[in-house]
Amino acid sequence: MLKALALSILVAAISLSSAVKAQHVANAGDLRYCAQLSELYIRYVGRLEAGPSAPVKPDVNGGVALAKCHAGDAAASIPILERKLRNAGFTLPPRG
Repeated sequence: MLKALALSILVAAISLSSAVKAQHVANAGDLRYCAQLSELYIRYVGRLEAGPSAPVKPDVNGGVALAKCHAGDAAASIPILERKLRNAGFTLPPRG
């Protein structure tokens, strides 16, 4: 009985580690995509919102999305950056 419990714990630990590793890979892809969106937003859209002669000053939502992306919260920032870029007439880069 004790061996069965130990084996169950071992199998659960191995399964959990595989799931965490798969989640980490997905997050890395999201972070790369978020970085691409951030770069496009800063380069093009931030200038449009601030005016052509003003230094780049993104709006509050754009600025929060950029900060969250930089902090590693891609899930919160990607939808905002995608919307900002689409509203400015950009085609989004491929994801993944």
